[in-house]
Amino acid sequence: MSEIESLYEWDVDVARLAQMRDRLRRRPEYPAAARRLASALLRDADEDAALGGLLRDAGRTVAGLSAAYLSASGGVTLARLKTFIAGFGLVSPGRARALLSYMRYLGYLELDPASGAARRKSYRLTPQFRASYAQHEASLLEAAAVVEPAAGIVLRNLAAPGVLDALVVEQGDAFVAGSSQASAFDDFYRIFMHRLAGIQILHGLVAKAPGFPPAAPIPFSVSETARRFHVSRIHVSRIIKDAGLHGFVELEPGTLRFTQAGREALDWLYASRLCVHLACAARTLKANPQLVMRVAV
Repeated sequence: MSEIESLYEWDVDVARLAQMRDRLRRRPEYPAAARRLASALLRDADEDAALGGLLRDAGRTVAGLSAAYLSASGGVTLARLKTFIAGFGLVSPGRARALLSYMRYLGYLELDPASGAARRKSYRLTPQFRASYAQHEASLLEAAAVVEPAAGIVLRNLAAPGVLDALVVEQGDAFVAGSSQASAFDDFYRIFMHRLAGIQILHGLVAKAPGFPPAAPIPFSVSETARRFHVSRIHVSRIIKDAGLHGFVELEPGTLRFTQAGREALDWLYASRLCVHLACAARTLKANPQLVMRVAV
């Protein structure tokens, strides 16, 4: 089987995410891919202020995905935003106007000069955010390519006409399709995904750990973590305390250890993300056969 054929085998309906995760866990590259994902997203946040903001919590991530998806699939309007966020259920349609204002505040969107009447205003990605989001997609593909090297074909051609938009649309559709499957880990999501810098704290721990899911104690300092992610020590302490009360972590002097429940949640989170990115890379490559032809020449 060629590398391209191997990637195409990930073109599976996201409704079958459980089977996809089982398949990924059997791949010896999976732990390295999870750690690559964590380290790449941390690097992006350090190097790009827009990505640093995007990766701070689930709300900002949803805002960024919404902006990129709607821009790539027909344009950003209030009506389309309401429809999109209703699909994944994390934000009520009634908050669409506030989310739109938030995306403009973050510098993701600007008013399209060709926009029509006030009631039908449309928006477009700012050039700066489009460049930042392209780098974000490159990091996701970088991690996927650890498992399936053919994902690197999409990575190397992100600047080709239509490729980035096609990938973003695939990811938005997959996000909507798979959003209801995380209910078993609601507490974990609430603690780490919905609090400022919570996901970055997770990425930092995963990137430092020698294996994945990390079973051994990981060096950890509340003060260093607070400085690293620009939050207060009280904020970090509350996140870790809450995680401990829910049985996800155990804190010892100088170290933190994920419990079995914490490792299961981490595995679900990273495996799900990698499976979705592998599926989207496969579909994007299939939809752009000229990229495969370039490799064959």
